[in-house]
Amino acid sequence: MYRIVITLLLSALFPATLCLQGEPTEAAALTQVDPSVVEGADKYLKAVLAGDASAVAAMCGEDAVLMPTDCPLLRGRAAIEQYYREWFKGPATVTAFTFTHLESPVLGDTAFDVGTYRQTMSLGGDSTVNVSGKYSVILRRSGGEWKIAYLIFNGDSPSKMQPAVSTKQ
Repeated sequence: MYRIVITLLLSALFPATLCLQGEPTEAAALTQVDPSVVEGADKYLKAVLAGDASAVAAMCGEDAVLMPTDCPLLRGRAAIEQYYREWFKGPATVTAFTFTHLESPVLGDTAFDVGTYRQTMSLGGDSTVNVSGKYSVILRRSGGEWKIAYLIFNGDSPSKMQPAVSTKQ
């Protein structure tokens, strides 16, 4: 009887110990952050902080799709550049911008970056607004560098400002 109890106990515990070793757990897999993807995100942050619509557009593929908050999707590098050009002329200026990368793996010539962001925007004078939200971007390698294929972002709170851009495509 003693052998049966020990055998049952070990057979119940053995599968559980297998889960604790070997393959990464689901939580560990969700923390993959590739430095080359983060480097590209940092370039994007700098371009937005500089108000440089051409630099943002240069990070996009010719057929990229942008899905911004409070606007219909925009297709193509020229439309994306125009969106950023209008946004940078708007009533708010981005004065601080950070990302928290939740997952950013490279899968061959494709990568994705999913995370959250925080922005501080100056509305003129001493007036500022803090915005937080989330984003997803799909990247494709082109000519040895990552280009944005799809980018979507939206805020955690309802928009406090109306977009200053035309939504015509």
